[in-house]
Amino acid sequence: MLACLGTLIGAALLVLALMVVVDPYDSGKPGLLGIDGVDNRLTQITAASRARNPDFNAAILGNSTAQMIEPMELSRATGLRFVQLYMTGAFPRQELAVLDFFLRNHREVGALVVVTDPGWCVHARLKEEGGVPFPDWLYDRSVVTYAARLISWQAIEHAFQRISIGLGRRPRMNPDGFVSYEDIWPPGQFKEVGWPRDPAPSLSAEMRATFPEIAALADIVRTLPAGVPVVIIVPPTFATTVPKPGTEAALERSACDAALKKVVAGRPRSNFINYRVDNALTRDRANFADFIHYRAILARKIEQGIVASLRDGENAKIDF
Repeated sequence: MLACLGTLIGAALLVLALMVVVDPYDSGKPGLLGIDGVDNRLTQITAASRARNPDFNAAILGNSTAQMIEPMELSRATGLRFVQLYMTGAFPRQELAVLDFFLRNHREVGALVVVTDPGWCVHARLKEEGGVPFPDWLYDRSVVTYAARLISWQAIEHAFQRISIGLGRRPRMNPDGFVSYEDIWPPGQFKEVGWPRDPAPSLSAEMRATFPEIAALADIVRTLPAGVPVVIIVPPTFATTVPKPGTEAALERSACDAALKKVVAGRPRSNFINYRVDNALTRDRANFADFIHYRAILARKIEQGIVASLRDGENAKIDF
């Protein structure tokens, strides 16, 4: 019995040693083989590898409503080195965790772009977020918390993927993180899904001015040097989903926009841009894959707005 137990403990220690050496998630904790990158489509996992990559000094954060913004285009136009850190189905708390991880791994930051879907406008944090499971342990500061998750079939699978990359038998994913969803949602199609999940209306004026997710973002932005520009975006949605003027939903939206704008107010080369408007561009179904996922033609315009904001701040001319 004792011999069997000793064998199991010994095997577990060997597996743990392999995991520590390989660093299956490319988290930097610690990884001794010098393998670059990962090959996995679980964005909640792979964002860690991209977020710590020293080749980049600027980041785009959000969920799939940020996905079509091309980091290469922003890098080319600004001279910075952008990385895409979107995570499919992510909630603001999770995006903030990745932002914190990015900042911990970069002493000098060139710029931040934060794409804020309606989840940022909640008046109270959800007790249970649901959606895609988020690996808090991967972004935790504690090495012990991370190491405790390394003896698992998932970690072993990721470790062998990383070893294959290191041996040149498997390509790593695009380091800057860009993946176009038009590869699976080709232009010319519009799916009647994805209605924006706007929060329930507030019950009081005091509650309407309370946005815990935005407050958490503001706390992080305040820690950044003044020279780090921050551009906050409300992504476009199909026109029929834009709150009608004078309605309770429009009042809620205006309050959220005001709170987001306040985060970057007075900050050099920073800006808040609301693309969720009813105009000719957002009334055209050809510009959307569904109610919230815009196509490349709008992404290019958003990139132009970001570039103009990083140059001219609140005085940027936004063509939309």
